[in-house]
Amino acid sequence: MQSEGPHVPVRCDDGLAGAIHERWDPFDMSAPYAPIRDHAVIGDGRTVTLVTRDGVIDWLCLPNLDSPSVFAGLLDANRGGGFALTPDGPHDASRRYLPGTNVLETTFTTARGVVRVTDTMTLPGVTLGPARELVRRVEGLAGTVNMRWTVEPRFGYGLSATRVDPRRPFPVATSGSGAVAVCTWDAGSGYCNDRSMGGDFQVRDGQRALLVLAAAHQEPLVLPARADVEARLDATVRFWRPFQGDVLGRPRSCLPPRRRRAVARPPPVALAP
Repeated sequence: MQSEGPHVPVRCDDGLAGAIHERWDPFDMSAPYAPIRDHAVIGDGRTVTLVTRDGVIDWLCLPNLDSPSVFAGLLDANRGGGFALTPDGPHDASRRYLPGTNVLETTFTTARGVVRVTDTMTLPGVTLGPARELVRRVEGLAGTVNMRWTVEPRFGYGLSATRVDPRRPFPVATSGSGAVAVCTWDAGSGYCNDRSMGGDFQVRDGQRALLVLAAAHQEPLVLPARADVEARLDATVRFWRPFQGDVLGRPRSCLPPRRRRAVARPPPVALAP
């Protein structure tokens, strides 16, 4: 039986699950599992990521949807691994998909400030290349918010041996032919041990921090530059939005009601052929 962890009240209003409830501290590995209905889905056409409303990624298979997992805390919170990014303390959370996209936006409100976390799996270009990239951008909207993050890679559903190395400039986890790097900018100095990596940082109004999981499988692991990541994030948003218009390029919001209903909306995650 799992022991009860510290109880942190979190008010979560969103259209994804549509409930106000209390949740456990996402950094407490003995905490109960997040309900399936509390997860949002983001993807890049090759694989998908599940994100809880508390900002915890507890499911990700790499490099493809039918590959073994790197994060599987959804199945085993102690051994499955995950990627938590959340305010350090009680907070309210509201979230949405950016209109017309598969890009997730979560707004955390604390007693001292407000931050927005944007989560997406970026697209490398018009043609899908071998790289896989999970991007988490933190933006300060008001006041000051203390943030915490931790990444625990566990390859092969937590069954494969995983090696975590404190390399420079970013730590890298490897297992067999798979590798992931955790690249961060303005997200604290951080720590790295043989099981995980993480850190804490402050975000003030107008500031940004960026955290990236860069992955490779049977390919060289490429460490991205911050400017390139930001550009890919913005390009990914633009990629999704053309689906929200018609063949003449008119945005869906400007179409008459009957035509608006006829315009096909993209699925939350479109898998490449």
